[in-house]
Order: sequence, then structure tokens, then C-alpha cells
Amino acid sequence: MKALVKKGLSIFGYELRKKSYLGYDKINPHKTEFNRKSSEIYNLHFQQSIETVKYLETKYEAPILGKLSVLEALKLLSQCIDPTDNILYLTNQLIHTLQVIDGMEKDGICDSDMLIAALVHDLGKILLLFGEQPENIVCVNRVVDQDSEARGFDNHIFQYGHDEFAYSRLKNYLPDHISWLIRYHSIRLHECDIFMDEKDKKFAEKYLIPFKKYDQGTKSIYLLPDKKIDDYSDLINQYFPSSIII
Repeated sequence: MKALVKKGLSIFGYELRKKSYLGYDKINPHKTEFNRKSSEIYNLHFQQSIETVKYLETKYEAPILGKLSVLEALKLLSQCIDPTDNILYLTNQLIHTLQVIDGMEKDGICDSDMLIAALVHDLGKILLLFGEQPENIVCVNRVVDQDSEARGFDNHIFQYGHDEFAYSRLKNYLPDHISWLIRYHSIRLHECDIFMDEKDKKFAEKYLIPFKKYDQGTKSIYLLPDKKIDDYSDLINQYFPSSIII
């Protein structure tokens, strides 16, 4: 093996010192490149126009998978990496989903509505597997029609992403406040609070703010959840007893 490794090269032939390969360098070139691409995707996402949003809404009126159980759809998240998440990096989205619900359960949360929200909130990221550009799936969302004086999130147009896709598929099966949570869980409240009506304020205080604590606070490249997605089949069947159109 030693004969195969020239000075200054890893066993894979890249011009990386051993410590860089092991991740000991303060500046990791792979991490730097990931973050650069993340910023690029965000810049493209924030360029979405009203026309782009309407186009994507129309595009995804049609099913992408047909009839499928929500459990099987969630398992697809094991193949999804959010290319903008510079906390999780290459941790797949199923692990993230399980981290969120695991954190809730360890804090004693037993409200089934919040637990199902933890499981399905990022379901829309399966669009990453179907050729859609990441800037139309991931990232935080802003109001596009900011000139409108209307009040209420439902009366405004937000950038399109995984939230809206999941909302469109799940809204008929979930309580109103959880459908609202799925739809708006990626917004930054301080950027959108001027557009809120009383319902939005109530739901944000009671559901979105607590949810974000777990959605953001449980992210880790080191934390393996205690349970598997199949362990939540009873909870999923409580809200989705049969297959749905996705």
C-alpha cells in the first residue's frame, strides 16, 4: 500500500494531504464548495417571480408518483440531500425527519398533530428525485407579491418550494393548523410578519415557533435517531389510512 501512495497524494490520487482527507484542515475544500453551491441555489430561488410560481403550481397539479402510501413516500427521503443545508450537509432528509420527531418525543411532546407534522413537513423534497431544479424545491421562502396590501398568508404568493408541494398533496388529510404549518414552515417570520392576519399570528405562536425549535435545533451530522420510519406506521395510518395521490 505504501508503494502506491506518493508524497502529497491520497490513496485515491487526489492532491490532498492526509489530514485534509480526514477532515482535520480548518478549511475543507469540499465544505467550501458545498457552501458556494448553496449560496448559488439561494440566489436563484430568490429570483422566482409570480409567473415562475404560477408555472410551478400548474406543473405539479399532475401526480408525479400516482397512488402511494405516505409511509412509502417518506422512505424516498432517504435518497434526498438538501444541497443548501450547511448544517446537515450530506445527511439525508429521512434522517433529518427522524431527528425532528425524535427530539419532540424526548421532550415529552405527545400531540399527534405535531408529531405527524414532524414526519411529513419535508415530504415535498422528494421532488429532488424527479428532475426539478433545487432552487424550486429547497431554501426559505419569501412573499413574492410584496406590493399587495392584503393581510393573511393565504392571500399572498410565496416562492414555490417543497412546502407548497407537500401542502397541495396533504391538505385534505390534515387538520387546518397542521396544513398551514406544512405550507409555511420554511418562512422567516421576521420577514413576513407584516403580511399576517389573526389566524397566521395564532398559528405561528402556537405551532410554527415551537416546530422550528425542533426542525432547526435537532439538525446534526452526528445524531442517529432512536427509531426507524416504520416505527411510526401507526401514527401515519392515523392520518393517512390509505394511499394518496402524490
